[in-house]
Amino acid sequence: MTIETAKRNRRRRRAGRPSAAEGDRDSRTQLLDAAVGVFAERGFRTATVAQIVDAAALSKGTFYWNFSSKEDLFLTLLEERIDKPARALMEITRNAPADQPTSSEIGDGLARLLEEQREILLLLHEYWAAAARDTRLASRYRGRQRALREVLAEALTARHARTGVPLSVPAQSLATAFIALAGGLASEALIDDAPAIPGLFGEILSLVYDGLEARAGLADT
Repeated sequence: MTIETAKRNRRRRRAGRPSAAEGDRDSRTQLLDAAVGVFAERGFRTATVAQIVDAAALSKGTFYWNFSSKEDLFLTLLEERIDKPARALMEITRNAPADQPTSSEIGDGLARLLEEQREILLLLHEYWAAAARDTRLASRYRGRQRALREVLAEALTARHARTGVPLSVPAQSLATAFIALAGGLASEALIDDAPAIPGLFGEILSLVYDGLEARAGLADT
């Protein structure tokens, strides 16, 4: 931080205004919140930076100070409001004691995510459809999916090392299946309001774990 920036921040605090850094964080959050509504109303493809800026009551300069493009903003929304909570659920798998079942807690966490981020999950499906037709978007989408799989595969490996149950299916393959299952159940839950859908994820996790135990000959008889 330069001396001039520090002085400017002190003047802002004395005037009861946020510092430049605080202002940046506030404007970033305003843009993300506004984008959720604009994307939900107009869709990812047709929404524009100008519409997002207008909804946030900010300037284009502020937008481009925080994000390089509409897609950059959208991927930030996914990272902060979908992927970050998802990785927190994966950490439960990584860090829980060996004798502590995790499937129910993870299923409950998925249910909360579905409830709290419904609009963004809808947008994620639209983004997937766009990526299926656009090689540039597909490359970034694959990168996001690959990063999530790697985190989950590492968590599964750590979990099974702690419990002593061998992974007879490669961790990467299990991670791919679990992420696909979560996405599929999320899709169903967006339309079908049956309360059992989110909880089903935890049940299937438990069944898979029981199956791995049985395959290894470790299940109780």
